[in-house]
Amino acid sequence: MKPLRSIAKKLKKRMFRYTPSGFPDPEACGAFYDARVGLLSGDDMMVLEYSGVEAQKRLFARATDLLPPQGRVLDLGCGLGHLIAYLDEKKLLYAAYHGIDVSSRMIDEASKRYSGRDNISFEHRDVLENPLPPASFDTGYILSVLGYPIGDDPMDSMMAIIENSFSACRSGIVFSHLVSGRKAGLRFTTVPQELAARCEDELGAKVEIDDDGEDFTYLIALRH
Repeated sequence: MKPLRSIAKKLKKRMFRYTPSGFPDPEACGAFYDARVGLLSGDDMMVLEYSGVEAQKRLFARATDLLPPQGRVLDLGCGLGHLIAYLDEKKLLYAAYHGIDVSSRMIDEASKRYSGRDNISFEHRDVLENPLPPASFDTGYILSVLGYPIGDDPMDSMMAIIENSFSACRSGIVFSHLVSGRKAGLRFTTVPQELAARCEDELGAKVEIDDDGEDFTYLIALRH
């Protein structure tokens, strides 16, 4: 049994360290995370590619400070639904929560974890293929989702996701992305001010940036 456990542990480490250069489409991205759920089950942070629970909580704190939840919350790229536990822990009130992800296995697992909550729902959906209806939510979060390039034009794909999510949320959204030149090995990065300006110009959004100048992840809030 010990040799088998050792092999499994090595496979988990390799899977955790493996970062693809990108995906041809959201379906391929979903398949990648389906595989992570199967291989890395039991360690949520490894599945979701966070360095640890505190790193995830710091990102959630920054996002909810920028745009506190209200009404019906959209969590696009919800993963295993960890944002719910954070909102509840911090007593940040919301009427309902809807998590969307391209990984069907993540959605299945999240649905099991929160099956007893009537105001919580999950959905397997690709918003590039099947966009969300306008004004169907109040507040939206897209956290640790947009870092992998998708399709032949990753920027256009990312902007399409942001635009649809912004249209779908009456109050606004917060999304995170990766800063250019601040960490080696990142394949899809942007300059915060440039992306913020594009969102302002193309979406007519009121924009606020959270960039501490040190972390390689920054956040942008878009408000109507």
